[in-house]
Amino acid sequence: MMQVLPIMTALDADGNGEISDAEINGSVAALKKLDKNKDNKLTAEELRPNFGGNRGGRGGSGIPDRSPASVTQPLKPLPPVAKQIAGFSSREILKLFGAQGRHGGTERELANYRRVFGFTDADRDGRHSKKEYIENGAYLTPQSRRGIFLASDSNNDGFVSEAEYVENRLITDEAKLIFGGMDSDGNNRLTSKELLASGNLKDQKLANGVFKALDTNEDGELVIPEYLRVWGRWARH
Repeated sequence: MMQVLPIMTALDADGNGEISDAEINGSVAALKKLDKNKDNKLTAEELRPNFGGNRGGRGGSGIPDRSPASVTQPLKPLPPVAKQIAGFSSREILKLFGAQGRHGGTERELANYRRVFGFTDADRDGRHSKKEYIENGAYLTPQSRRGIFLASDSNNDGFVSEAEYVENRLITDEAKLIFGGMDSDGNNRLTSKELLASGNLKDQKLANGVFKALDTNEDGELVIPEYLRVWGRWARH
């Protein structure tokens, strides 16, 4: 049921099936998008799940795929990721944002990540196979799940271990929280002006260089999946 609730779709900006702190912070703007008749109220009809559409779109489950708008992905292949910008290494840049990456997370958060990992580990062998995560996954599109799987598979052995999954969650959840803190209008899109105004990168040349490196499709704004592609590479460097 949660997969088709309009409120879940609206709040879950990156489509990973969970509402992060960053997405909660942007909830006001997200909820306003559900007000179809623009009367500044949300009715039961506007919040009612949609069971229509292509009922075969999710393996015959009756649950349609997410709208492409909610899982926007850059169309261009990821270019070589800059390891240094304006004299700062990628590690130094992430520190300026306040990121701890794989070294962050409380024991409670780590335990929750391990619990969530177990939901998809159907054969209980301690790792996600491509079949378990990409083919049989419940969220996003197969293309998006493939991207997440490849980002998590740090040793490129074709499987994602619990440790790799936890590391990826530590990196991406923190990155989304930082994104949300910079997204001043809560529209789940980040401009160069918002990044500079956040004060994380006080040098304008550095801020512009970082934004350019993150903006891989060169459209002048960042969406979370696009932003995470480069951020994840930096965090693992």
